[in-house]
Amino acid sequence: MTQLQPKSFRDRLGMIDEKGERIEIIPARPKGIWAKRRTLVHSFLIALFLVLPWIKIKGSPAVLLDIPNRHFSILGFEFWAHDAPMIFFVLGIATLSLALVTAVYGRVWCGWACPQTVFLDGVFRRIEEWVEGNHLKRRELNAAPMSLSKFIKKSLKWSLFVLFTLIITHSFLAYFVGPERVFQMVTHSPKENWENFVFVMVLSGIFLFDLAWFREQFCVIMCPYGRFQSVLYDRYTITVQYDESRGEPRKGVPLAQGQKNGDCVNCGRCVQVCPTGIDIRNGIQMECIACTACIDACDEIMEKLSKPKGLIRYMPSVQGAQFKLWRPRVMAYLFVLLAIVTGLFVVLINRPKLHLQVLRAIDVPYFEKVENNTHYIVNSYRLHVKNQTPSSQKLKITFVNHDEALKKGWKLQIPEHILEFKAGDFKMIPFLIEIPRHDIPTHGSLSLEIKVNELTKSLNFLGPKKHEY
Repeated sequence: MTQLQPKSFRDRLGMIDEKGERIEIIPARPKGIWAKRRTLVHSFLIALFLVLPWIKIKGSPAVLLDIPNRHFSILGFEFWAHDAPMIFFVLGIATLSLALVTAVYGRVWCGWACPQTVFLDGVFRRIEEWVEGNHLKRRELNAAPMSLSKFIKKSLKWSLFVLFTLIITHSFLAYFVGPERVFQMVTHSPKENWENFVFVMVLSGIFLFDLAWFREQFCVIMCPYGRFQSVLYDRYTITVQYDESRGEPRKGVPLAQGQKNGDCVNCGRCVQVCPTGIDIRNGIQMECIACTACIDACDEIMEKLSKPKGLIRYMPSVQGAQFKLWRPRVMAYLFVLLAIVTGLFVVLINRPKLHLQVLRAIDVPYFEKVENNTHYIVNSYRLHVKNQTPSSQKLKITFVNHDEALKKGWKLQIPEHILEFKAGDFKMIPFLIEIPRHDIPTHGSLSLEIKVNELTKSLNFLGPKKHEY
C-alpha cells in the first residue's frame, strides 16, 4: 500500500495545538439521515430521564433510590438493604451488555446513549446554535471584541445553560427522594432542606462545568471506556470508518505515474463536524465516539459531486473483512449475559414476600414460671419483619405442627395488634415461647420451628440442663 502523508494527518489530539494548549472545538451541525436518527434517540432519552421519576408502577415511582431509608423501587420491584447482593447481577448485566454491544457495534453507546453526548449534543450545542448562530458565526463571535451584542448573547446563552442544568440536577434528585419531595423542596426555604440544597448546587456546578466548558475533554481525558474499547474489538466489529481503498489517493496528494484520484476530495468536512476534532481518515482512534456526524457530512459532499455515498460508513474494523455476527467472542459475551439475566430472574421469582430475622431478646436466656401446677421454661425473642410487597399483609405466626405442639402444652405468646403490615413496613415483634420443663432435653437445648405465613424459621430454645434441676 502506498504510504501517504496528507496535510490533514496529525500526531496529536484534534483539540490540542502545537504548544499543547486546548483548541476550542466548535463543530458544524451535520444534516442527514444519521443526524435525524440521533436526534430522535436523544429526544427520547432526555424525555425518559425527565419523566421516569413521575411514572408510578404499583403505587411507587418507576425508579426510586432512597438511600437514607435503604429503600429502592425499580420498575415495580421493591428492594431493601438486605437485597444488596442483587447489585452484582445488575452490575454484571450492565458490564456484559456494554461488552456485547461494543464487540458488535463498537462505541455505539458513546455516540448514541451516553448522557454526556445526549445532553451536550441534544441540548447545550442546540442552545448555542439558537442563540449565537451556526459554527461559523460562533467562531466569529468568540474572536470578536466584547460589545453589547456579544455580551447579551453570551449572557443569554449561559443563563439558558444554568436553567437547563438546574432542570437536570433537580430531575436527578427526584430519583433519590421522589418527585413530590423535590417539588416540596423547591417551594420552601433552602434552610429547611439545606443538605439537598448543597447537593443540588454542587452537582449543578459539576454538570455546568462539564457540559458548558469541559465537553469533549471528558471523553478523551477522563472516560476510561475509550481506552479499553480495543480490547473488546475484533476484526469483525462494526465501526465508523473511512473507506481508504475507495478514497485514496485523495485530492491534493501527489500521484504516482498511472494513478488516479480516489473519491475523497480532501474537503475537510468530516473534520469540521467532528465533536472531538479528529480526522476519521486517520483510522480507528480513541477519541472517536462513533457519533456518525462524519458519515452525514461526507454523504452530503458525495451527493453534490454525483458520487456514491458511503465513503465514510459503518464497516468491520479490519477493512475488507466480511461481517459475522455469530462468532466466539460475541457468543461468549451473550452466553454469560443470558446466564446472569436468568440468575436475576430466578432470584426475583423466588424472593420471599417477607424478609424475616429472629433474634433472641437481650435479657436472661430463659426464666421459669408456674401455671396450674405446671413448670414452664420461657424464652423471649424478637421477630424482625419487612413487608417486601406493594400491598398490605397480615401475619400469622404459629408453630410448625401447631396442633401437636398445643397438645403438649407449648405456648406462643404474640401481641396480635401489631401483626397488620402496610406495604414496605418494617416492624420488630416481641414474642414468648413457653414449654413445659419436662419437654426440655437433658442437655438444656431444644430445636424447634415456627411458621410465619408460608415461611419457616428455626429457633434454638434454651432451658436448664439436667444437673440444674
